[in-house]
Amino acid sequence: MANSASNEEERLRVLVETGSLSAEPTLTLDEICQEAKHHFDVPIALVTLVDRHTLWVKAAQGLSVSELPRDTAFCTYTILSDRVFTIPDMLVDERFRHNPLVVGEPYLRFYAGTPLRYPEDIRLGSLCILDMKPRTFSLETELSLRKWLTVSLLP
Repeated sequence: MANSASNEEERLRVLVETGSLSAEPTLTLDEICQEAKHHFDVPIALVTLVDRHTLWVKAAQGLSVSELPRDTAFCTYTILSDRVFTIPDMLVDERFRHNPLVVGEPYLRFYAGTPLRYPEDIRLGSLCILDMKPRTFSLETELSLRKWLTVSLLP
């Protein structure tokens, strides 16, 4: 089941009821980001939760940010799909080329994110990797990132 407007309220309810938004970042999530950063050889890895208006960064390696407006967050697109969402070069993608994180610090160019799911197949956020240079993403690399779907954010 793909996230859509029809289950947005249910998704937001799950975020609140599970306490995921208020939970403090954990060493486990930081370790997951560190491992993803190393495995995919990227400078940035994040675990995020997507709220109604805010993207909450629950763990990060390579970027010091705790929240972003949802309308500037790439992870908003990630939770709409069952697949890994990739942006090979944000500067040439019409949806993202004017994004403040692309045209300003940290000058992002590449994004790949896999949705983090609640057991009922509700996408709450993402594990994403980012780079300041464009990249291609092979099917093998996509499948490798998909294994992170088993990561549990819930207490």
